[in-house]
Amino acid sequence: MESAEEKSHIISQEDNRTPNNPVVSDDYQQLHEEVMANFQKPNLPNINVPERIIICLDLCYDAQNSLFRLADGTTYTPINMLKRVLDFFIHSKHAINKRTEFALFVLNDSDVQYIQNFTNNVKDIINAIDYVQPEECTQETFDFQKIFKILKQDIQIPEYKQSECILPPPYVVRMIVLYNRSNCIPVIQQDDPYFNFLKKHLFFYFDILYAHEDDCALYKCEEIYDALQDLDNGYSFVFEVSKNATKIHDCIAKLLAHPLQRPLQKNTDYTFCTRQSYIL
Repeated sequence: MESAEEKSHIISQEDNRTPNNPVVSDDYQQLHEEVMANFQKPNLPNINVPERIIICLDLCYDAQNSLFRLADGTTYTPINMLKRVLDFFIHSKHAINKRTEFALFVLNDSDVQYIQNFTNNVKDIINAIDYVQPEECTQETFDFQKIFKILKQDIQIPEYKQSECILPPPYVVRMIVLYNRSNCIPVIQQDDPYFNFLKKHLFFYFDILYAHEDDCALYKCEEIYDALQDLDNGYSFVFEVSKNATKIHDCIAKLLAHPLQRPLQKNTDYTFCTRQSYIL
């Protein structure tokens, strides 16, 4: 025979399955977790303030004959494909908000150069991107401290103040790293003083688009991807793509989202909702 305690437990379970108190579905639980994760983000104003976007373009390549191929058969070298998607990105961001400003860093074989200061003149930034030329990669590592140092010394980032958290900043700063190497591992030291300075600024963001060779068994794609994720403080968007022209356009389009208005990347959903019929 069942004890009174066992009967009470069974009744309690049955009560949880009544129409008035349905069992929580997996979909609802997932939605709840996503909402709570977004609430855990810093209390920042959800406003489309102007962006200052630093394009950090890697000029190096590993395989000279590696190509992107469009559906019509047109081919592009890796650097020319990155220039193509940046042209789309810059014109699209400018159409969304004409106060968006762009700057250009380029990664050479072992160094970084600050090529173009912030401008909202689309022609100036596109010309600066078109001017740079690809280089063969000869290094096994690339130290990102060179980038962090320039950011700290030359880029002004609005300061976050807890007492003024509901007030929008004059702008936010975002660096989009377009990394193009498949054999050169980024070195990103978490205790680097310049990097720690950047991580303290809630109005500064790193986003990453990593374009690598197709045959990762012959290259260090996985190690590089893992290393690049050290830039992410939890609020970055990070994408990787091989020589797939469609996917690289999809990825750059996802980076159009404003950092103050987008959800966490793990909670994004790019599917289109369809109408469903319900029987009452």
